[in-house]
Amino acid sequence: MRYALLFPGQGSQYIGMCKDLIEQYPVAAGVFEEANDALNMDIRSLILNGNLKELTQSDHAQPAVVAASYALFRVFQEQVGAAPDCMAGHSLGEISALIAAEALSFANGVSYARKRGAIMQRVIQENKGRAGIVVDMKEEVLDNIIESIQGNDYVAISGYNSPNQFIVAGNQTALRKLDEEVSKLGGDFIPFRMMPMKADAPYHSALMAYLKPELEEALACVSFAQTKLDVWSTVTGKIIEPTDSIPTILSNQLILPVKWNQVLTKMSDAGVQSFIDIGPQQITRHLVKENALLPVCFSFDDEEDRIQILSLLKKEALT
Repeated sequence: MRYALLFPGQGSQYIGMCKDLIEQYPVAAGVFEEANDALNMDIRSLILNGNLKELTQSDHAQPAVVAASYALFRVFQEQVGAAPDCMAGHSLGEISALIAAEALSFANGVSYARKRGAIMQRVIQENKGRAGIVVDMKEEVLDNIIESIQGNDYVAISGYNSPNQFIVAGNQTALRKLDEEVSKLGGDFIPFRMMPMKADAPYHSALMAYLKPELEEALACVSFAQTKLDVWSTVTGKIIEPTDSIPTILSNQLILPVKWNQVLTKMSDAGVQSFIDIGPQQITRHLVKENALLPVCFSFDDEEDRIQILSLLKKEALT
């Protein structure tokens, strides 16, 4: 069976994530010990016993999700013993995928995630724009709406989650107009401010461009190597090649949309027969389900799914 691992982004965090893994698997507990050392803070205690508001701050949420995702990956790696065909990550999840592919160390990756989160948090504090999700609408219809309200206002698709679900970013005036037009045509706009775990900020859009030099400076402190497994970038929509600049791809995350649905479709077209969500809260699994043309997706964070995945892959290894 050809399968791909999927890593989620910010917004998948929750209090108590990976608690059962830490208790059952020493390798998972070790990941959080390494995260504590790399970050010089007790991220494990925040994840297990903290409060959601503090965990949801971008400078905490981003390293926490990377740590949880890598802990799940290490358990998967230890239990399965075989490499996946390829991987992809949604926004922040691309860092987790690159760590899993050994393009950078976990310590460097989780430290960069914290810096990335702190930089991105500033756009919220400075009120540079907002974001939300449009559901139950085709891409071409949404494109027409955006074109009709562009002018002095700014709004753009910042994430392609599924054929009928899109993240949009813009200034408040443009998003109010978008809400009205989307409703008229039968869709629904849900502002991120109404979603407790989401950062209400215009990530992956031109409104973030002024922070790009700071992100590039943070990336200059990270050592990168060639990926040892195929990683699909949701920035370029392609597999990251040895000739590609990983720092350039990661800095462009700030201003370019997340091509999630496009990458999943290309993976499926390339022969991937199933997906495995390697992250907290089954976020990427739900997004896969949004596209009826994609293969099945299991969640490694779900105990029943985890048992089923391990059984299937171990049986396959014996045949």
